[in-house]
Amino acid sequence: MIPGEFDLLRAIGILGSRPEGVAVGPGDDTAVLDLPACRLLFTADAVVEGVHFLRDRTDPADLGHKVVAVNVSDVAAMGGTPVAFTLTLTVPPDLDLEWLRAFHGGLSAAARAYGCALAGGDTTAGPAVVLSAALLGTGPEAGPVLRSGARPGDDIYVSGSPGESAAGLERVLSGRRDDDPVWQRLVRRHQRPEARLALGRSLGASGRVTAMIDLSDGLLQDLGHVLSASGAGADLELAKVPVSADLRSAMGLPRARELALVGGEDYELLFTAPPEARAAVAAAARASGTAVHRIGRIAAGPGLRLWEGGREAPLPAVRGYEHFCDGRPG
Repeated sequence: MIPGEFDLLRAIGILGSRPEGVAVGPGDDTAVLDLPACRLLFTADAVVEGVHFLRDRTDPADLGHKVVAVNVSDVAAMGGTPVAFTLTLTVPPDLDLEWLRAFHGGLSAAARAYGCALAGGDTTAGPAVVLSAALLGTGPEAGPVLRSGARPGDDIYVSGSPGESAAGLERVLSGRRDDDPVWQRLVRRHQRPEARLALGRSLGASGRVTAMIDLSDGLLQDLGHVLSASGAGADLELAKVPVSADLRSAMGLPRARELALVGGEDYELLFTAPPEARAAVAAAARASGTAVHRIGRIAAGPGLRLWEGGREAPLPAVRGYEHFCDGRPG
């Protein structure tokens, strides 16, 4: 049973905390942050029970990590550095207090790992768990990397292994639990995603990246956002889109390729840069310890085209997740 609001905050270790960089933390009317003169970044993201996760199939510590990671990923996509965040916590009154302690443990560990502080927030009772975080960050000296800067001739890159989170989600929704290490890794990619913060910061610091976005709704869907903002088109080479050995083993190559194109919640980075920046991109990848793959090129004309073996291939009918159109929880 949940105690009173302030007793709850004390019980899970929030009230009275003051992490580094936070002059006034949880417990006052607002947080007060000590920031150098900078260009401030701001993002917010909500994680909703029944939409983004199933409580009976999700470790609360993983959920705490995910709440932080998905917000940090937005800052990474601007080439920035996270500083502090607030959390609005809505929970049913009968929620087990140990569940909340485990959630806060995962949240706190992620905050430390990404170098950002929980500066405050709000708590309220409700019929389901809703976790809404708002994060502040600072932009790189060269300026934040926007979605709108892609230019014809730019290379298109993606980091890591897109599609793995979607495969993990399918396993979660199946209700199956087994000891297969491949499936365990894929499920972990969905339930405990890693923001590509080091890569985003390195790319932002290089000043050579023209546009960037994190993959929350699927590679094709999110690339479409870049193209729309930039007023451009794109040509993608299917054979160059990375498909990991785990994804191929679990799903078979045709389905693995489809998930790499349309699967959501990978939080990889998709970005563009001119061909003369290839050495700088490779240096940023090495510095961050993250693999990047050149998968296509920005085109002058509108539209997104997929190529395979020198021929244009059909695009998937569904290009990724769309809110209010796809309600699958994960």
